[in-house]
Amino acid sequence: MSTSRDTLHLLLMTDTQNDAESLVSLMRNSGSATRAHQITSLQDLNEQIQEKSWDLLIAEPNVDGVSYEDLLKLIRRLNKDLPVILIAEDVDPMTLEAAIKRGAAAMVTKDESNLLLLVIQRELRHLKSRRELRTLEVRIRDAEKRCQLLLESSKDAVAYIHDGMHVYANQAYLDLFGYNSVEELEGMPIMDMVDAASQADFKNFLKSYHADPAHAQELKTIGVNGDGKHFPMLMAFSQATYADERCTQVLIRTNADHSELEAKLREISSKDMMTGLYNKPHFITQLEHAVDKAILSGARGAILYINIDHFGKIKSDVGISHSDLIVTEVADLLKSQKAEHDVLARIGEDIFCCLRMGADAESALAFANHLRDKIEHLLVDIGNRTVTVTASIGVSLITENSSRPDDILQQSHQAANDVRKQPDSERGNGVHLYVPPDAEEQAAAVSLEKSLTEAIRNNGFRLLFQPMISLRGDEAEHYETLLRLKMTDGEELSAGEFLNSAEVSDELKRKIDRWVILHTTKLLGEHRARGHNTRMFINLSGPSLADDALPGWIGVAMNAARLPKGSVIFQFNEEDASRMLKQAQQFSLSLFEKAIPCSVSRFGCALNPMQTLKHLTVEYVKVDGSFTQELGQNPDTQKHLKELIEGLHEEDKKTIVPLVENATSVASLWQMGVHFLQGYYVQPPQSSMTFDFNDDNEM
Repeated sequence: MSTSRDTLHLLLMTDTQNDAESLVSLMRNSGSATRAHQITSLQDLNEQIQEKSWDLLIAEPNVDGVSYEDLLKLIRRLNKDLPVILIAEDVDPMTLEAAIKRGAAAMVTKDESNLLLLVIQRELRHLKSRRELRTLEVRIRDAEKRCQLLLESSKDAVAYIHDGMHVYANQAYLDLFGYNSVEELEGMPIMDMVDAASQADFKNFLKSYHADPAHAQELKTIGVNGDGKHFPMLMAFSQATYADERCTQVLIRTNADHSELEAKLREISSKDMMTGLYNKPHFITQLEHAVDKAILSGARGAILYINIDHFGKIKSDVGISHSDLIVTEVADLLKSQKAEHDVLARIGEDIFCCLRMGADAESALAFANHLRDKIEHLLVDIGNRTVTVTASIGVSLITENSSRPDDILQQSHQAANDVRKQPDSERGNGVHLYVPPDAEEQAAAVSLEKSLTEAIRNNGFRLLFQPMISLRGDEAEHYETLLRLKMTDGEELSAGEFLNSAEVSDELKRKIDRWVILHTTKLLGEHRARGHNTRMFINLSGPSLADDALPGWIGVAMNAARLPKGSVIFQFNEEDASRMLKQAQQFSLSLFEKAIPCSVSRFGCALNPMQTLKHLTVEYVKVDGSFTQELGQNPDTQKHLKELIEGLHEEDKKTIVPLVENATSVASLWQMGVHFLQGYYVQPPQSSMTFDFNDDNEM
């Protein structure tokens, strides 16, 4: 009957002492050793659930002016996993529905003691499962760390292969074949590691293995390293999972004297060089330890996500070097205010995080407000001027209900963003505590996340292709791939409807982008193999711009699809580029160095769009669709668009205008010298690439 221990710890909130004693008797008569506490006020509940771990709260809907809605809000605010069962004189379907939507586990009439007992037993089983799951997640993380450490220190050469390409190799594998880093193996088939004379036998072995991958198989063959040196090796193949992807593990043993090979230890500094604070990797490690401790031993704490407000504008005003001075001054201030055991780190250009164990919601908020006030009154001398800054601080609690460190960090980030939604804090300079969404909001978010995750796993997305016609004589065919999510009711969601949702995590958005890249490049490769000179625009969400590994992964995907450079153009929108300018700059430059072009879409809505463009290495620019929609309605729009197009052409950018719906727009855009048109007047998105580009002159 109990959850994680022999005794049931029960909170009660009833009108009378007799009602509370009856509930305790019910539980004891059912065989449960029960310790109960009767709640007298919201303050009492606040103290109880922060000081102790409770299994269940049974409450009447309204006791001494305290409503069950207030109870649920407080529990959510403190991020506690505490099921609430309501008991009432009468329960009608509408009241029950409202209670469950607000987060109650159930509502039962007072005289239905048998039903109440069944509901209690069900909720305690669910609670036990959730607690066990959180404990298992801690142990899995610990096991994964040990496995990674064993891989790195192993004297046996180990690699993971997906679709014949390397996705991971340990140091022994790199040493064996004479490579300095995993990046040097990007896009290199494992076939290249085998001597040419042995490759036929190797291919036959792979066919045999793929026919029955469930059983590990071994092959003796001849390897060849980067210097062309040959050596005998024994390759063992087995199924594995790496970075949540199914792949093949390859273990290689040789006759070499491994005693002469010492593992190269790459010691990563835990410090941020500019501020002297800890860096992000170290902070994440400490956060993992804190979460593990909270789940396994009931520790509590909080993290503060400290974001300097309007740092982009500050950098523009004072310059990059002086903005670094501001960052170091804020860092020094934070160091002077932190407690001895706080973990303070700089995790982004203008972002700090503080991990404070032992803190509850009130003390964490008080400390956050103290820091906010100190930052607001900080005076930074820059030359002959003084600069002041403010910060938005998000607070997320660490409790036994916390399971994933990344989620807690994301919650604190969201809380910092939510500061600007508060009255009198529209420009920042505030503090906000992350409170989990209520049951109805959470159900919708979970449902969408679940649908998207299943779509990735089961290929439940649908790709559409919309052509772009050239007005400047480009002979290649151009398409843009568009993503749709098939819903159970037969409807479809566009990518914008779910990728712009705050409920969808950044990690999931990155996985969706990779799904689109993988499947689009495969289809494009097949289409080009049929004789078509086709180029494809693939859209990326904002989180992918911060994925340092994505450019290399793109190169692997294009090699696997046998696509030439320039046949795929990766496109991100102006808003994401402006918000993540440094990441967008590095991402576009990384692809440019691989001869893969980029495009920026929804362009022209920023106050100074050309300023943003100067930082990006892009070949194409797609203007925002609002220009086309207003083209025939507002004379100023045509003038503005013409000036924008001229400015882009001066920067040697190829221009694209979307949402073209009529011939009048085509004539105007042709006179402006636009390179490409896209819209329903050309062709709506289709499930295949069947547009006849030879007929476009008839338009």
